[in-house]
Amino acid sequence: MRLRTRALALLAALAAVVGTAAPAHAAGPTGDIVYATRGGGKVLALTFDDGPSPDWTPKVLDLLRAQKVRATFCLLGSQVQANPGLVRRIVADGHAVCNHTWNHDYVADWTPEAIRADLAATNAAIRAAAGDPALPIRYFRAPFGGFGNASLVAAELGMSSLAWTMDPQDWDGSGAEVLATRLRAQAYPTAVALSHDGGGWRQPTLDAYATMIPEWRAGGWGFDLPAVTGGPYPPACTAPTWRTHDTHVAGDRVTRAGRVYQANWWTVLEDPRTAWWVWSDLGPC
Repeated sequence: MRLRTRALALLAALAAVVGTAAPAHAAGPTGDIVYATRGGGKVLALTFDDGPSPDWTPKVLDLLRAQKVRATFCLLGSQVQANPGLVRRIVADGHAVCNHTWNHDYVADWTPEAIRADLAATNAAIRAAAGDPALPIRYFRAPFGGFGNASLVAAELGMSSLAWTMDPQDWDGSGAEVLATRLRAQAYPTAVALSHDGGGWRQPTLDAYATMIPEWRAGGWGFDLPAVTGGPYPPACTAPTWRTHDTHVAGDRVTRAGRVYQANWWTVLEDPRTAWWVWSDLGPC
């Protein structure tokens, strides 16, 4: 009897420890679809689909680095496999990563098993290209916005389904001025902008954002990542962790205490959290 009592007490103690140790976000993502930034206020989330493209992704990354903006890249598994170095660069710059299926197929009418196989293969390719088997992939975007069963399957794989609320239609052949006009007209606080760094000629897209990002900034706008479902979750950091004796040059991005920082010039010892004259704080991961 005494042994049974002790055993029950031990199990109760273990249950209490497990209960208190479980994080508040343990439930995981839901099948709900995201249409807004994770924070409020006068902010936008920029997202780029169908890459990585050897022609356009580097130019988009250069622009975002020059403007000190972080974005979300919705990657195709086939393009990831063909351009692994660009995935590493996206991750090193601290951008969020999004699964956009393997071949840009319409998956809404697929079986859950077929969707799961496609999304799992795409996630595996992204993580292999990045060289990080634990790389956080917080989002899934269904091609053509056709989620169907895919939103629930994505949630099972740890991803929130990401839609959009701003669409400059940069796929229709319009010039940069037209795209900028559309972006200007569609912007509102917490909006998610859809554009492309792959799948076609993207010079107008690049030029439109080269105009709009400074214009938005001058108008008091900021930039955020999209929301996640079922959260809050810990920061999904992708940029490398800052280390005391590493040397960094202008443009390098690092993660420090759950935030991303960009170096303004050469630095080796200054802590990003306190050396504001060296590091620009780009916000939480």
